[in-house]
Amino acid sequence: MKTIKNLSFLLATCFLLCLSACHEQEDYGEQIQDGKLVLNYQVDGGMEVPTYAVAAQAHECRINDVYTLFFRSSSHATDPNKYAGYSRSVVSAATSTGNVRVTLPAGEKADDQWQLLFLANFDANAFLDDEANIDDLLTNKVSAKTYEEACEYLMASYTQAAGMGAPLAMSAQATKAASTNAVHINFKRRVARIDVNNSAVSNFELETVQVWNARTRGYMFDKVGNYPDSDFCHYKDQVVNAVNEKVEAKLYAFPNSVDVTDIEDEVTTCLIIGGKYAGSSTTTYYRVNVCPAASQQLLNANGSYTINITKVNSAGEDTEEEAYKSPLKMEYEINEWDDSFLGIYVFDKDGNGLGVSQRKVIFSEEGNQSVELEVFTLKSATNPITENWVLGGLQGANASTYFSADRNSISDDENYLTVTTLIDNATLYDREATFDVTWGNISIPINLTQLNPNSLISKISLLPDELEFEKPGGTQEICVNLQGNFGGIGREDITPVALYQGSESDWLTLGPGTTPDSPALGLFYFNVTASEYTTGTNRLADIKFVVTQGDLIATAQALVRQNNMVREVAIYLLEKSGTDYEYRGLASEYFSGVKGFDSEEDMSDHLHFAIMAPDQFKYQMKIKSSMDWEVSSTIGTSSNLRFSPSSGTGDANTESIVEITVTSQADSGWDGGFYIEYENGVQTEFIVHQQGAFKKLGEYTNDSNVSVESDHIYYYGVFKMNKKLWLDRNIGATVGQDGINGYFTNVPDSDIPSDPAAKGVYFTRAQADKACPPGFRLPKGVKNSGDGEWDWVEANLVWSGLNGNAAAGGVAYRYVQYVTYSDNPLKRWFLPVGGWNAYQSESYGYLWSQGTGYLYYATRTSGNKGLNTFYDDRDVMVRCVQDN
Repeated sequence: MKTIKNLSFLLATCFLLCLSACHEQEDYGEQIQDGKLVLNYQVDGGMEVPTYAVAAQAHECRINDVYTLFFRSSSHATDPNKYAGYSRSVVSAATSTGNVRVTLPAGEKADDQWQLLFLANFDANAFLDDEANIDDLLTNKVSAKTYEEACEYLMASYTQAAGMGAPLAMSAQATKAASTNAVHINFKRRVARIDVNNSAVSNFELETVQVWNARTRGYMFDKVGNYPDSDFCHYKDQVVNAVNEKVEAKLYAFPNSVDVTDIEDEVTTCLIIGGKYAGSSTTTYYRVNVCPAASQQLLNANGSYTINITKVNSAGEDTEEEAYKSPLKMEYEINEWDDSFLGIYVFDKDGNGLGVSQRKVIFSEEGNQSVELEVFTLKSATNPITENWVLGGLQGANASTYFSADRNSISDDENYLTVTTLIDNATLYDREATFDVTWGNISIPINLTQLNPNSLISKISLLPDELEFEKPGGTQEICVNLQGNFGGIGREDITPVALYQGSESDWLTLGPGTTPDSPALGLFYFNVTASEYTTGTNRLADIKFVVTQGDLIATAQALVRQNNMVREVAIYLLEKSGTDYEYRGLASEYFSGVKGFDSEEDMSDHLHFAIMAPDQFKYQMKIKSSMDWEVSSTIGTSSNLRFSPSSGTGDANTESIVEITVTSQADSGWDGGFYIEYENGVQTEFIVHQQGAFKKLGEYTNDSNVSVESDHIYYYGVFKMNKKLWLDRNIGATVGQDGINGYFTNVPDSDIPSDPAAKGVYFTRAQADKACPPGFRLPKGVKNSGDGEWDWVEANLVWSGLNGNAAAGGVAYRYVQYVTYSDNPLKRWFLPVGGWNAYQSESYGYLWSQGTGYLYYATRTSGNKGLNTFYDDRDVMVRCVQDN
C-alpha cells in the first residue's frame, strides 16, 4: 500500500488559507435597497479548517478601512474596463468575517455589472507615488487606468524602522453580476508572516528576532508579480522577544524574490537573531536568510514561513551590524506554506461555498497514477447545507475503464478525493472523462485527461527519473522539466508529494535545489533528501510532482530507492601552528567562512593549499565504507598530492583516516583533484587548488582610528611581477585585481571603476610587520638603495597624468599610477589609492616597506613618487610579496 505525504513544506506554523476568490453563480437573494453595495467579506485564515490546523490571530484579521474601486465590466457597450471612481468604507473590525455597505460613486447603480478592486487598511499602507494623499492617488494616478492596469500599478509601502504590524495591507477583487447588489470576497494579506522556533535548546537560548533587508513596497495584486523595484530597510527598532523559545505572528515583510542569495548580501530578506550560546551570559547575534541556505528566496504574499533552528555551531557576533555581514553560524529548516494551489469557491444564493483544489487533471500516458484533490466547504450562517458532498458518476467514452474517482472515506469530515488512471494509454489519442463534485445545489465539474505517448500538451518529465541513496542518506537534485504549452509557471505552481511503498514513511524531504531555476526554459530544481537508513530492508518510494496552471494539473513521478550500503566521507582541516598542527574542524565549514574566494571555491567538495606555504594546511579524510576503496589523483596532478594510506578494505563499522598533503610550493599555482573509487565502480570526486595564500586578518586600525583584531580568515590570489609572486590585493581586501577590475581609488574623477571591496584596511608599522600570510612578506625598499621590490616598482611606475596617456602608449584613465609588468601579453598593475587612515580622501597611495619606510605615489596633481621614511607613524595599507 502507498502512503501519501505532502512534502512541499511542513505546516507547523502557517496561515489558514481558505479561498482564492469568489464567483457569483446566481443572484444572492439580497434585496436591493438604499442604492448601496452589500460587501460580505472573509479574511484568509479567520476560520480553522482541520487540514491546516492553525488559524490566523485576531490582529492579522483586523480591518480598519476598505477602499472599493469601481471599473466598468469588460463587456460594457461604450466604456469597457474604465475606472468610474472609488468609495471608502470604515470597518473597524478584528473579526475574520463581516459585511459592510459600500456607497457607489455619484450617479452609478449598485445593480450594474462591475469589476471591483478592494484595498483594506490602505490608509496605513498606501504607496502614494508622490501624491499628497490617497484621494489624490486614486483621482490623479488611477483615474486613467483600466482594471488590469490598476491591478499592475497599486502598491503598499512601509519604510519605518519600527517594523511592520497591524493593520496589515490586504486586497481582494471580484466581478459583480448585474441584478444583485451583493458581493462575497476573500481578503488576502499582501505581506508574508515569518515565525521562529528554536529546536537547538541544548546549547542555545533564543532571545530576540528582527527583520532586516525588508522591501519597502509590495504589489496589492498578483497581476505582474510580487516584487516591485524598491529600496530595502532594516526593522532595527522592532526587537521582538521570544516566548518559550518561539516568536509567532509578530514579524512581517513584503514579498521578495532573489535568484541567488548570499548570507552577507543586502537584498535577501533576513532575520537578525539574538541569543545565548552554550550557557553563556552574553547575548550574541546571528543572521539567517528567510530561505534555505545558499538557495533562492521566494517570499510570497499571504505566505507563512517558519525558521526552525536545529543547530548552533558557535557564538554569534557582538552586534546586529556585525551579524548582518558575517557567515552563517547556525543550521535551520524553513517550513513554508502559501495559498497558490487553492481552487475557486462557488457560492449558492444563501452563501454556502464549495471549492475544489483543481478542476482539471492531466496525467501522462502511464497507468496507476493518482492525484489527491481537496474539497472545501463554507457553510452559510443563515441557511447552511447539512448533507455531505458527493461525487457524480464518470462521464465519457469508456470512462470507468480508464479512470476512477472516489472519496477517500465515507466519514462526514472527509475533505479529500482521489482520481486515478487505471491502465496505460498506448493509443494515438488522449483519453477524456468528467465527473461532478456536488454539495447541496452547487456542482463543480472536474475534467480528467490521460495523454497519449506522443502528446505535447502541457506535460512534465523528471531528470533523472530514478534516484538511489545509500544507508547514510543524503541529498540529490532532481529537475522538473516542463514541456508543451505551459507558460508563466513559477516554483509556487509546483507541489511535490511522496508515495511510500511499504510500512515505513516520512524518510524523504524536499526543498529548493542547488541549481538556480530557469523559468524561461521550464526548468525547476529540487533537492531530495533521504534520512539515515536504519531498518535493514531496502526502502522504496515515488516522488510525484504536481504542476498547476489555472484549473489544469499535470503530474510526473520518479522512483526512489535506498539500500543498506555505507559510503561515508568527511574531510577535516588541520592548520600548522608553530611546529605542530591545530584541528580546525570540517574543511567545508572552515572555507565557507573564508573571505575573498572566487565563486564556488568555498563549496564543500573543494580543498585548498597555500601556494608558498605547502605545509600550512593538511587534511584528514575519514572514510567509512562497506566496500573496498582506493584514492587516486586526477590526470595531471599525481605529482602534486600525497595520500596516506591510498586504499582500504570494506568495513562498514570501521573508520579509515587518509592524510592528504601537497608535495611542494607551487611557483605558478595549479588546480586539480582526486577521487575515491569503490569496488562497484562508483567514484566520488573532489577539487583541489594550490593557488593563493591564507591568513587571519588579525590586528589592524579601523576607520575610527582604533586598533581592533579580527578572527576572519582571508584568501589572497597572486600574480607574478618581476620574477616574484605578489598578492593580487591589499591585506583585508576581498577582491583581487585583474587589470582595472578589482581596483580601488578615492579619486572621484579618475575615469577608472573603483571597487570598495578592493580597498583593504590600514595598519600601524607594528601591525604591518605581522600582516602578511605565510610565505609572503612586506616588500623591501629603501630610498637610494635600488635593490628592493619597491625600488623596482618605483622605477617602473608611470603616472597617466591629467588627461590619460594613451597617446604615448599608456592608458586612457586619468589620475592613475601603474606598472607594466608584462609586455606579452600586456599586463598592468594599477596601484590602489587610499590615502592613510586619518586622511583617507588624500589622493596619495601609501604601502608599507619591510623594516622601515613606505612607497608613496601621488595621482591627482603631480604624479610624484618615492620611498620615504618620514611619517612612519601613519597607518597605511599593506601589499605583500613572495618571501625568497
